Parts: sequence; C-alpha cells; structure tokens
Amino acid sequence: MKLFFMTLLLTCGLMASDAIEAAKKLGAENNYATAISKAEKEKKMLVMVVVKENCRWCDKLINNTLSAETVKSKLENYITLIVDKDDEFPSEFKENFFPSIFYIDYSTEKSVYSNVGFVGKPCFLNDLNGSLEIRNSRHENKE
Repeated sequence: MKLFFMTLLLTCGLMASDAIEAAKKLGAENNYATAISKAEKEKKMLVMVVVKENCRWCDKLINNTLSAETVKSKLENYITLIVDKDDEFPSEFKENFFPSIFYIDYSTEKSVYSNVGFVGKPCFLNDLNGSLEIRNSRHENKE
C-alpha cells in the first residue's frame, strides 16, 4: 500500500497541473507582457506554449519534450512562455486545440510559425530551427 501511494505521489508530481507550475518547472515566463518585453530586450524569438489544465497532451509536451536536455539547451536561445488558455495574451493566439505552440517575432509580435497538439523532441527542434529561418528571411527581405 505504501508503494502504491508513493508511486501515485511521484506520478502526480511529474504532471504539470497548470501553466504557472509548468513555467516554474522549466524556468519559463508565465506572463505575455513580461515575456515579450524580455524577448525584445534580449533580441530573441518568443516561444509561447498555450496549455490547459487536465490536458494529457499538454502534460506530455511539458514533461517529455520541453523537459528534455536537448530541447532545454536549445531554448536558451529563445524566451519561453507557458500560459493557460484563459490567461491574458493577444486574441490572435487563442486556439481551441491544446497544446498550441507559437513562435513569435518580438519586433512584430506576430507568429512566424505555429503548431497545435503534442510534438516530440525531433519535431519541436525542427520547428524551432524552421521558425528562426522564417523570421530571419523576413528581416533580410526588409533590408
């Protein structure tokens, strides 16, 4: 019986029950205005992950993909924001599918790429690289 409760406690501890807890776990921001300001100051793209409570795919994205060392290392070059679907952020990023991921150019506050649903590590890393290439090509074309 002790083993059961210890296993249950450990399993619950691994789940990100809400966006604030997930942001703390990953060292991410959890307020859009703060995150976009930080992205602008540091000249980094913003990766915004929109989650909702009791979403197993959101928990899987937080606990498997975003917690992986290879992904965490790559995210050091970005500002990461994790918000709940009901938090304050621009309506253009409101979705009905979760998790939703937006790769946002700090200078325009527009998404250069987005994805919905769970994505594994290889796909997430590919999306990071692709979004940065899209953003950079848009800035080169303006010059």
